[in-house]
Formats: sequence, structure tokens, C-alpha cells
Amino acid sequence: MAIDADIVRPRPVDDLGRRVAAFTNDNLFTGVPQLLHPPNPYRRMLVPDAVAEVDFTRPLGTAEATGHRALVAHRLLGTFYEADTVLLPEQGLGALRGDFDRFYGDGLRRLREASLSDLERFAFALLDDEIDVTGAWSVADLAAYFEHAAAEAAGPAESLTAIAAARRPQVAADTYLVQLALDGLTEASAMSKNLGGAFGPEQSALFKVFIDEFGYGVHEAKHTTIFRKMLRSRALQTHVHAYWNFYLAGPLATNNYYYFVSRDHASFFRYIGAVTYAERVFAPSFVHMIETYRGVFGDDVDLHYCEEHAHIDAHHGRITRDEILLALAERHGTGVIPELVRGIAEARLLGGWFEQDAAAQIRWSDELDAYRSPGAGSGPARRVELTALSPFGTRSHDAAVIVTVEDGEGELITGPTAAPEPMARGDAVLVPAGRLYGMRAAGGRCAYTIRDAGTKTDPDAASDAGAVTPSAS
Repeated sequence: MAIDADIVRPRPVDDLGRRVAAFTNDNLFTGVPQLLHPPNPYRRMLVPDAVAEVDFTRPLGTAEATGHRALVAHRLLGTFYEADTVLLPEQGLGALRGDFDRFYGDGLRRLREASLSDLERFAFALLDDEIDVTGAWSVADLAAYFEHAAAEAAGPAESLTAIAAARRPQVAADTYLVQLALDGLTEASAMSKNLGGAFGPEQSALFKVFIDEFGYGVHEAKHTTIFRKMLRSRALQTHVHAYWNFYLAGPLATNNYYYFVSRDHASFFRYIGAVTYAERVFAPSFVHMIETYRGVFGDDVDLHYCEEHAHIDAHHGRITRDEILLALAERHGTGVIPELVRGIAEARLLGGWFEQDAAAQIRWSDELDAYRSPGAGSGPARRVELTALSPFGTRSHDAAVIVTVEDGEGELITGPTAAPEPMARGDAVLVPAGRLYGMRAAGGRCAYTIRDAGTKTDPDAASDAGAVTPSAS
């Protein structure tokens, strides 16, 4: 039977902007005046004005991976993916039943389903450009490449180095912790999508990893529960997406990637490569995190979550490598190995973006005084007017901009616990490309302008990922 070409042809991407605009303009996603989101997992600020600026006709380039278009796309994707999970507020549904019905209801579901595949293509097509798995791969080549990739991640993460060097290391450490909250409060949700079906002993091995994440059915031992203990020890909010406004594009993209390759079971082997890499590198990374956070906070932080992962992820690293990754390659032959390798390479690349983005945000926020009074900027100005009741949202730009207060007084917000930066009339600050910030009115009203600072992102710039060949190991 012939397949109608209309069934498999992608929808025109120039229509994607209209579809996501209809979604983001729903009142669930237009924000609240507070910096933090209340305990309501169905409402999160998608900054409709910033979404309207995005050109969805051209997929993201690698140099934009932590920029404004990426931030918009991955906020949307994260919301789309989570609508396929069960989110219930810890305090009970109660008065939020209307939001629950709307979030999961037919109207928004139709918009999500009409947009999801196109948005995934927009956000993740760059992976095909960046990673080229070539050559004839054997199981031995796969094992060697995996060990090579994991060994490269053995040192302290770039973010942890930035925390240790910061003038305000506690603020920097909180910024990093909030990035972990994106996954830490809904941990293993993407993995759950790969547990169904029938694929032999490897399925049982994957389930062993999954059930560890859920504390073997004991809620107090569940990883999300012990992550909340760490947040509480830092006097941070523990409900899902309290810090939605402060998630960066790199961490959002990393979290979304695991949903992306889990939603499409044709990408199953890609997922296995990625999760095996992640489980291997998590254990040493949490050892380094323990050292850094002890150095910053002493005993005034609960590191049970980090200690658990430093222990259990060493075990998970062995299970995923021996009982899943290599076992699948042995069972299903050389035809699946390139996809397993691709998953390893993609997880490595995305993990690098996570770290680079978080470290750059930490450094910029910590050194903000050096970005004051940068000049007037160039080109046309976009004027934004705020009152005390204006919804608060954060955004970034794909080129460096100069933000100048024109009337009233404002506060520049650069992190979840960073002190607001007062800005009076005439004050200006340089916001580098990709840096996350928000403005709010102080004293009732504020008007500010955004002008190009003259530094642009090259969307065609290449990363160092390159081709992955058996000899690369």
C-alpha cells in the first residue's frame, strides 16, 4: 500500500511560530509579578513577547545552543514534554483543579501535538550537523569510545570551578543547584518512557536503575525527596519549577534531550548510549560537587543527594555499560552500534553546553559591576514599560545588548538568590549574548530600552564535536 506523502511530509516550519504563539498566550503561561513561581506546576512564564521575536523558519545553529532562540524553544519543549507526565501539587489539587484541567485539556493538547515534532526539529536538528558517526563499528570499538568519552569528563565541572572562584560563592552555588532542580524534582521521568514493551534482559537491567531512582518504592528514599532536603538546607523552595524563571537554555536542552530520544522509540539506541554516558559521569561529578559545596558551606548544607549519587551512580554506570549498552550491541549487532555511539556523543556535547552556560551565567552575575555603564549602544531601541503589577519574566538575547533605564527606577535580576541590582534613570548594563536576566519596577514604574551592543552570534559557527569514528577512541 502506498503511503500518502502528506502523511509523512513535515508541516511548514513558517507556521510553527503561529502555533506556539497561540500556546504561549494562554493565561497559564503569561506569568505572575513574583520572581518565583507559586506551588502550581501548571503555570510557568513563557514570555510571549520574547517568543514573538523568534524566527522559527531556521533551525538553531550550534553557536546559538545557549542563546535566546534556544531558551524559548526549550522552555516550550519542556512544557510540552511535562504535559505527558503526571504533575500534582504537593499541597493537594484543591483550587488548582481548573489549571489542571486546562494544562492537560484538549485545547492545549491539540496545539502541543501540532507543534511538538516541528519544535523538536527546530531545537535538535543541530545534533545531526554536529555529530557524524562514520566507519564500521565493532563492540570493542564501542567500548573503547565510551571509555574515552567518559575519561574526558573526569575533572571538576566548569560550573564548580566558577563557583569556587566567585566573589559570592554561596550565590553561585545556589545558581547551579537551581539548574539541577530542573531534573532533580522530576527525576527519571524520561527514563520511564523506555520501560514498556519487551526487549529482554536489558529491559530488566534498565528497570533496576529506574527503581533505584524511586527509592525502591520508599518515598523518603526517592531521589527527588532527598534532593528537596538539599534545597531546604539552603532555604530554597522545593516545589516543582519554583525557579522556572532561572533555568538556563543549556540545562533545559540537556533535560529535554532525554525526553526527545525517549518519546521516539526509533531513537531507543540513541537514548541508551546517552543514559549510559550520563550514569558513568554522574558519580565522579557528584564527588567534585561534594568537595565544592563543603568548601563553600561547610556543614550548613545537606549533601545526602550528592552522596547518594556518588555511590549509586557508580553502580548504575556498571549496569548501564555492561548489562545494557554492550549487551544490546552484542545481541542486535553492528547495525545498532552507530546509534549507541551517537547517543554517547550527543550526551557529551549537551553536557558541555550545560556546564558552559551555567558557568558563564555564574561569572557574569558575579562580576556584574564590570558590565555597568557600557555606553548607549547602537541601532533602534526597543522600549519596555513596567509597573509593580507587571508579570516577571526572564530572557536572553542572541547578540549582546545594552539595557538602559529611561524613566523611573528598576532592578536587574540575574539569579535565583542574587541581590537585585538597582538601576536608576540613565543607568545601563551590558548583557552578553545568551545571559539570562529579568527587569522589574522599583518604586511603582520603570521604563527601559534594549539596544544592540554590536556583538552578534554566528549561527553557523562550528563546535569541536566533529566526526566520531572508531579511531576516535
